[in-house]
Amino acid sequence: MADHTEGSKGHDFNSIQELLRLDRSGALAGCLALFLVLLPLAGLVLPAEAAPQHRTDGPSGSASDGARLVNTSSEADVPTADLEQIATRMLRMVNDDRSSPSALTETKGDARPLQWDPQLAAVARGHSEEMAATGVFSHRGADGSLPMNRVSRAGIHWLATGENIAKAGSVAQAETLFMAEPKFQPNHRGNILDRNYNRVGIGIARAADGSLYITQEFAEIP
Repeated sequence: MADHTEGSKGHDFNSIQELLRLDRSGALAGCLALFLVLLPLAGLVLPAEAAPQHRTDGPSGSASDGARLVNTSSEADVPTADLEQIATRMLRMVNDDRSSPSALTETKGDARPLQWDPQLAAVARGHSEEMAATGVFSHRGADGSLPMNRVSRAGIHWLATGENIAKAGSVAQAETLFMAEPKFQPNHRGNILDRNYNRVGIGIARAADGSLYITQEFAEIP
């Protein structure tokens, strides 16, 4: 169990990747679960309760877990109606990161801009709203569902899907910390830069304390 601290200047962060692979006929070819705990980085402290997940490949499977980040920001005070505008702002950040020259060694220039997917956004928003209401920061839903389950339940036919989650004061803070992770690793940065993903949906909810719960749902959709 890792130490847990919170506060206006403290950040909690951790990530686990679960990977499922299926062959083209849909038969299960193999299953690999990687549990990664990132060491404290740039003031980040591992949360005791965070349970992240990462990319899954196959006709029905992929997911990633996220970070708990705590900070102050003017975005914590925006009206609920404007949260969709903030999600759109984060989409631009994600696509800017995918096209950044600093990511070329990882993307090989092949990470094309992600298209906004309303169904993925609805899945992401629902999970963020649940976390904000319950205070439970996890990829696993209250009903026991994992990200891949929620995406499939929404009727989305995907080849791979991944999820990043964060609790932060602003989307800029969350995205910056995601991208500050080590390169070439199955982490939040890896989800954002994955060359195979072509769709994304982002959902944001505000908790009673003003902090933002952020969910990014990625998918490779034929």
